[in-house]
Amino acid sequence: MSQKSKFSPYHINFIEGKKQWFGVFACLLIVFVIMLCVKFYQYKHLPMDKPGEITAQILLQYTKTKDNKTYFVLKLKSSQGHIFYTTSKEDLKPIQNRHIRIYGKAQCSFFEFLRSCFFINFTFSVLPQERSNLWYVDFINNQHQNPQNASLFRTLFFGETLDKQWRDVSNLLGLAHILAISGFHLGVLSSFLFVLITPIYRFFQRRYFSYRNEVYDVGFMIICVMFLYLVFLDFLPSFLRAFIMATFGFLLYFSGLNIINFGLLLLVGLTCIAFFPNVLLSIGFVLSMFGVFYIFLFITHYKRDKKSTLGSLAMYWMFFNVVVFLSITPIVHYFFPYFSPYQLISILVSLAFVVFFPLIIVLHIIGFGGLFDRFLDMVLGLEIPNIDFYLPWYLAIGYVALGLGAIFSKKIYIMMLLCAVGFYVFMCLRFCKVF
Repeated sequence: MSQKSKFSPYHINFIEGKKQWFGVFACLLIVFVIMLCVKFYQYKHLPMDKPGEITAQILLQYTKTKDNKTYFVLKLKSSQGHIFYTTSKEDLKPIQNRHIRIYGKAQCSFFEFLRSCFFINFTFSVLPQERSNLWYVDFINNQHQNPQNASLFRTLFFGETLDKQWRDVSNLLGLAHILAISGFHLGVLSSFLFVLITPIYRFFQRRYFSYRNEVYDVGFMIICVMFLYLVFLDFLPSFLRAFIMATFGFLLYFSGLNIINFGLLLLVGLTCIAFFPNVLLSIGFVLSMFGVFYIFLFITHYKRDKKSTLGSLAMYWMFFNVVVFLSITPIVHYFFPYFSPYQLISILVSLAFVVFFPLIIVLHIIGFGGLFDRFLDMVLGLEIPNIDFYLPWYLAIGYVALGLGAIFSKKIYIMMLLCAVGFYVFMCLRFCKVF
């Protein structure tokens, strides 16, 4: 008796033909215009000409010095989900994550409003803390003596804004994609759940429902768990986009349609922009789209041998991480200037994070979350040498054009990789001149 296949025998694209694409673009354009009108309506109701009051949560609190004067900068998230920045010259206590009522005037254009808006505050008051909703935060905080480390794990688990000290470290070491909840975390958690659930599922499958498809059923259960996590995160935008893409990909897989498809990536990106117009100005969203794009390029041109050994699989995985790291580096330097050869560590951290992330979740659940605090304190104490360099816009456009051409040609893909390697060598030489 032949073994039952866990996979669909079909392999076709979700959308084919100009007419289908035109219909999709037209629908998404209508949605985009509607959502943009909603955003504009919200913008017009901000206190612009006359002072007004808003209620917001403080996502980030840090000090800044200008003209020998030190003041606090507060990053706020309003009850409608809009991001504001304001400043205060008062000697504030640590009030990050607290809710405040702020009275003042918004100062920004509609274009700026889609990303963030500066709010001139005349006065603000801290609202009473709702302890009943913060038990899980206290549970994490009590396992760490250093508040910076507690902030790190709250970022990893709850999607809170990362502490400035850890944010500086993540920028210099290229760890931003690891520390901010995204599709990478969704993938790691899904894999971990698949490993946990599959043996239990097989036990019952062999006895009661051998006709069921293991991958489909377990995948559906994981999607449900990830949705509950999404609700817990209060529909965090970065995780929401990853969840939508994962759910859409699962439905395509379930239907026997092609998943590794650049058209699908374009469709997901346009769908996110249509329903959430502000992501068009989000650097995180742009970099995440480029990250998936370069992953698709690698998988398209360097397919893994299904009969490969464990050793060759490990080599393929390492090669994959190195190539994707080099591929996205020029794009990152168009937005961020920081460079250090120590950023290569992010490749090893990405590999280790697949095991480390589920492990620290379990450790925090059983009350041993501070096990790695001494090591984390050492990382915070490091002085990481670095240089600043922005990639010129015309070189960035040329590099993106090579990437688009690489969709259709492996030779162009190799040219793109050579450019990426050349750029990294160039940055290393600039670094050596300084240090």
